[in-house]
Amino acid sequence: FLMSFVPLQVFPGAMMTTTIPNTTVSKEALDEKAKQWLKLNQKRYSNKKKFGATPIPKENMPPEHLRKIIKDHGDLSSKKFRQDRRIYLGALKYLPHAVLKLLENMPMPWEQVRSVPVLYHITGAITFINEIPWVVEP
Repeated sequence: FLMSFVPLQVFPGAMMTTTIPNTTVSKEALDEKAKQWLKLNQKRYSNKKKFGATPIPKENMPPEHLRKIIKDHGDLSSKKFRQDRRIYLGALKYLPHAVLKLLENMPMPWEQVRSVPVLYHITGAITFINEIPWVVEP
């Protein structure tokens, strides 16, 4: 697929003119347009319900569940985890963000242990700390 560009030719003495429309509109007309826009787009931008069902919040899994996933998938040499190798390569893209979240949530010097909620892939390919730290920016 080749594309060629033709240079724009400008003729001497040629001028381009544009006209700017008059933009003085009364406040009442603007309010009327705003009401009309809201009326037309209320359905479009409203919160949609999925067939009347409300999403059920998921239960947090115990830490042992994540530990077991990481232990089981530690060795990817078996044929059982052939598809997981591709997932692990795809997860490398998000590794800097995971490290950032880990550094943000490190325990303070006066804390012995800090328990934080985590978000992890079912294969254990990547794990994020699912908490925003409450610190004052310098």
